[in-house]
Amino acid sequence: MVKTKDMGRWLKEALLDIVVTGVIVLAAIPALPWARWIVLVYTPFMLLLKVGALLAAPHLPRTRRSAPEALFHVLYGINVLVLLVGRWWWMALAWALIWGLSVAVVHRQQRR
Repeated sequence: MVKTKDMGRWLKEALLDIVVTGVIVLAAIPALPWARWIVLVYTPFMLLLKVGALLAAPHLPRTRRSAPEALFHVLYGINVLVLLVGRWWWMALAWALIWGLSVAVVHRQQRR
């Protein structure tokens, strides 16, 4: 059973990812151009951060997240799926890359 304190901690860790997923869902609605702009700006920034994290992973201290790793897979999967359904192909590809880079960073940190 997950304790309320632990759940609150990992929800706080995952809050930004949950908010981003919400914005991506809104961006798939054509009538909300402000959400599309947020996704257009945030996505390349995330790609750069993930590439940097992958390159730096062997040199960074390991961090232990309290949030379950599966939560992030679900959120990234939702992002990619929503963007595909919304026919925003390039953004779907970018989020699939972000997802893959995230997995690679975790694996690279665990190998040390």
